[in-house]
Amino acid sequence: MNLRQLEVFYAVMKAGTVSGAARSLYVSQPNVTRVLAHTEQQLGFALFERVKGRLIPTQEALALLPEAEKIYQQLGQFRSLTQKVARGAQHLRIGAPPILASTMLPPVIAVLSRQGNMSIELITGNKDELSQGLLRHELDIAVAFGDDCPPGLNCSVLTSGRVQAVAPVALLDLSPEPITLEAVVQSGVNIIGLDTRDPLGAILDHMIHALDPEYHYALAVRSYSAAVELAKLGLGIALVDPWTAQGHRDNPQLTVAELSPAVPVQVSVYSAIHHPPSAACRLFEATLKHSCNIDL
Repeated sequence: MNLRQLEVFYAVMKAGTVSGAARSLYVSQPNVTRVLAHTEQQLGFALFERVKGRLIPTQEALALLPEAEKIYQQLGQFRSLTQKVARGAQHLRIGAPPILASTMLPPVIAVLSRQGNMSIELITGNKDELSQGLLRHELDIAVAFGDDCPPGLNCSVLTSGRVQAVAPVALLDLSPEPITLEAVVQSGVNIIGLDTRDPLGAILDHMIHALDPEYHYALAVRSYSAAVELAKLGLGIALVDPWTAQGHRDNPQLTVAELSPAVPVQVSVYSAIHHPPSAACRLFEATLKHSCNIDL
């Protein structure tokens, strides 16, 4: 099925009639009928049954629809991008985990947006998803936790902070700062585990089990923010990055303290080796580095 056939198929699926599909594509009805018949002939199976003037999708057509929608959506994005490029506008697709997308990046995006002539997409995901997005050229640049470079990617450390312990005031005495990880483990208070596929989660898991090889997490999450929300409900202590912890320092019901020994948390900028950075990428990275001169 070529691109034109895909357009006709998708239009008929949405409109339910040849006439409706023709109107949406700005072509004649015979043109739609001809392309549809040729498509079915090439595929070797029917896509629609003709019932009282309407086209009823076959099971085969319904099976194809989800993938057709993905391709059609990407086609729309591609057309939008070509229009922006034709007007001389720069387009930038940035990836980041949710916490960095909501704390570190908005001021940077605001600076770039005010300069004009640039459109920006901010896409959130975990590090694995962001890495794949860069390799598939679905992202131009990404900001994520860690200092390791997955295969096929360039990376440079942008800034770093230290792991913070977040817990209800009544649950664990975290003063004076810092609180030692050994004291937390020995206290019997539940530590809310982080996904060991996460760079920070893997480091903390190793340190905790070095202190207590039999330690078992009663709760484990993939999101730093989710760990803090569970801690707020009194379900344990969250060990998280400083950006997540920063948003809860003013909560009188929570205590936030630096963990000892200090556990560094790096934030790095990632890009694909086989896709040279655009001018927009370079401008974003320079603006981001200037914005991150504040030590957390």
